[in-house]
Amino acid sequence: MTKNNMTLYCLSLMLLIIADHAVAKDPFQAFDSSQCAVLTTQLNGWQLTAVLISASQRHALISHKVLGIKKVELASQPFSVYGQVTQIELTHIEFSVLPPCPPNRVTLSFTGVS
Repeated sequence: MTKNNMTLYCLSLMLLIIADHAVAKDPFQAFDSSQCAVLTTQLNGWQLTAVLISASQRHALISHKVLGIKKVELASQPFSVYGQVTQIELTHIEFSVLPPCPPNRVTLSFTGVS
């Protein structure tokens, strides 16, 4: 086997492996609604640490005793493909569950803020 043939063989093999993992989700498969509760579970133990607001950006720092500190921004999906940051204000941040899940919001506020 020549060097060119060997290269083509390796590339073909890699494409087969990649194509096997890139199969699209079946649109007729029933939606797993248990994934809708994942966001609420993932936010357990997280606290709002800081809010950074400028004229053009809004970021927040959230912390967990075991998992450390995480920086989040508007429209980011820090924990789950079914949830995203929908609001960052001076006193709180809000996470919302995305469709096809039923509407649900989780709010993290500074402790001691009413």
